[in-house]
Amino acid sequence: MLIFTNRTLRNGTDASVFTPSFAPGSTQLGLASVQRAAGAAAGWTVSDPQAAISDAQGVEALLPLFRGRRSLLVYLHGNNNTPEACFERCALLESFYDLEVVGYSWTSEGLLSDGSDLPGVQPDGTGDETDLRSVRAGNRTEGGIQRRIRRYRQAKTNAQDSVDALARFLRLLAIARLQADARPFSVAAHSLGAHFLQYTLEVPSAGESLATAHNIVLLAACVRAAGHRDWLAKVRPKGQVFVAYNKADSVLFGAYIADGGQVKLGADPGPELLQSPAVRYVSFSHAEVGFGGHGYFVMDGMPGKTHRLFERVFGSSRDIELDEYPRQVYPVGCDADGLTCYMAAPREVDGGG
Repeated sequence: MLIFTNRTLRNGTDASVFTPSFAPGSTQLGLASVQRAAGAAAGWTVSDPQAAISDAQGVEALLPLFRGRRSLLVYLHGNNNTPEACFERCALLESFYDLEVVGYSWTSEGLLSDGSDLPGVQPDGTGDETDLRSVRAGNRTEGGIQRRIRRYRQAKTNAQDSVDALARFLRLLAIARLQADARPFSVAAHSLGAHFLQYTLEVPSAGESLATAHNIVLLAACVRAAGHRDWLAKVRPKGQVFVAYNKADSVLFGAYIADGGQVKLGADPGPELLQSPAVRYVSFSHAEVGFGGHGYFVMDGMPGKTHRLFERVFGSSRDIELDEYPRQVYPVGCDADGLTCYMAAPREVDGGG
C-alpha cells in the first residue's frame, strides 16, 4: 500500500518511520510503501520512505495505481489512529472490497505538533478511534475521560493545522488522475477525517482538486450537523456525495458531549439537508452496524446489501444503477425525492425521529 502523510518521517523499516510530529501550516508531504511483515512476525514493513517529496515524485508514485486493475480509493482516517491503525484499516478496505487503497496518515493521536504529550495529561497508549465511546455527561470531568476529551480536541486542532498539506495531496491526486486518463478514484473520509476535509476546502483550489474524484463518501462524519449544507455544497465530484449516518453511533455521542452538545453530521444530519441530485444521505440508524455503530463499513458479517453498497460507491460506481429501483440497493428504499435512503426502517424514538 502507498501511504502519504504530513507526519515527520525518519529512516527505518517499520511503522516507527511515521513519527507523531508534524510541521503546522506546512505543505510538506512524505510517502512510503507499507506491507504486512512477512512470516510470523507481527506488524508492518515500511519501505522507501521519502520525507519530503516533490510534486513530480508524488504524481509518479500515484500514476501506476490509476493504471492498475483495481479501482482506487483514497482513505482519510479519523480520531486517534496511529500509523499502524491507518495501515490496518487500509488493508481491511482492500481485502473487503478488492480495491487499491491509498491512505493518508495524519497526527490524530491528540499530541502536540512536536509529538509530545499535552501539558498535564498523563501518557495513555491504550486508546483507539472508539475512545470517545466512554464519554458521558456524568463522567466528562473525570481524569481518564478528560484525557480523551483533551486529546480529541487537540486532534481537531492538528487537522486544522494540516490543511495545506492535505490540499497539496489532493492536487497531486488530481494531476495524476488527469495524466493517467484511466481509472477514476473516490475518497472516503471517516469520522474526524471529515472534519479535516471540511477545513481543507477553505484552502484555495482544494475544492477544484477534490472535484476530480468520482465519489466522496463521508462515513460517521464527526463534524457539526448544523450548517453543513454550506460547506458540503463546495464538494462537487464527478459522481456522487454520500453522507452516511447512524443515530446510535456511540463514538459520535461522546463527541457530542465533548463539544458541548454539538450534534454531529454522522449521527443526525437534521432537517436542513443539501438538496442536490448528486447528494445522497444514507441512514444506517436501526440497521446492523456492529458494536458502537461507528465502523459499519468494515464490520465483520455485514449484510450483503451493505457490502454491495460500499463496494459500488468506494469503487467509483453509482449506488443505484439506471436499470434498478431503490429497494434493490437500499433495504427500505428512499424518500420520494431520492435524497435520503435507508438501510433499515426509520422509527420514532421518544416522540421524535
